[in-house]
Amino acid sequence: MVQHRRVMWLGLVGIAACRNDVSPMIAVPTGSFTMGRDGSAHLDESPAHTVTVSAFEIDATLVTVAQFRAYVAETGVVTAAEQLGFGMSSVEGMDDWKWQKTKGANWRFPWGPDSGIVQSDDAPVVMVSWNDANAYCAHYGKRLPTEAEWEYAMRAGSSLRYPWGDEPTLPNGKYGLNFWQGADHHRNDLLDGHLYTSPVTTFPPNAWGIYDPVGNVWQWVNDWYAADTFQKDVHGVTDPQGPSTGWAKVARGGSWWCSAGTCAGYGLYGRGKSQPDAPYPNNGFRCVRASPK
Repeated sequence: MVQHRRVMWLGLVGIAACRNDVSPMIAVPTGSFTMGRDGSAHLDESPAHTVTVSAFEIDATLVTVAQFRAYVAETGVVTAAEQLGFGMSSVEGMDDWKWQKTKGANWRFPWGPDSGIVQSDDAPVVMVSWNDANAYCAHYGKRLPTEAEWEYAMRAGSSLRYPWGDEPTLPNGKYGLNFWQGADHHRNDLLDGHLYTSPVTTFPPNAWGIYDPVGNVWQWVNDWYAADTFQKDVHGVTDPQGPSTGWAKVARGGSWWCSAGTCAGYGLYGRGKSQPDAPYPNNGFRCVRASPK
């Protein structure tokens, strides 16, 4: 049996715990940016190409446990993990990539009801599939961002790996995001202060006021995944939508589970992917909507 530290987050509920239909949203202006990069070891991140994005609004924070609870109370929805009766969990102490099929794991108990791990209301909701996230956004008249919208908003003018530079530390020497510090997943050195998820306003926002632009949880976007998406994008394309179909949906930004030795996808370049009905404890989301006319 994998052993791990018992951890509980209890604290005051702040900006992110309000009902999602009155969630703070950030107005993102129309603009162009360089999406992807050249010379990456991950071919699906290349080539760098210019993309133009129309104006939209995006949630300032990831959707929280409290917000998702309110949604479930309103709709009575049963999530993918609840229908399956299990979720795929990962905990400190396990071998890299050895995900566990955990009975009873769902958004209420992402690591299982007997794990002793309890998320606070202001933590990002996890163990939600792409289908769950898509339905949540639609319920409130919103949608998941396209991959291009996501990257444009999270960059907020940056052309580097993180909104503030190429290193995970801020100019003051503190970490700017939640990711895994350790040689492997047998132990998290906790240099960023968090074993698993962190409350959604823990780290400073980007230049446009958007929290958790990278790290904490992978963020579902609307696009189907394809390894050659960027190769097929026309230079100067406006509002790309990605492939019309596929086997997996894209997730961006990396997560608390990503480390330098495994995944290393945390940051503004990495492209994650997963089947749309798959629930994991390091996947979350935020919503967007069209800008008011």
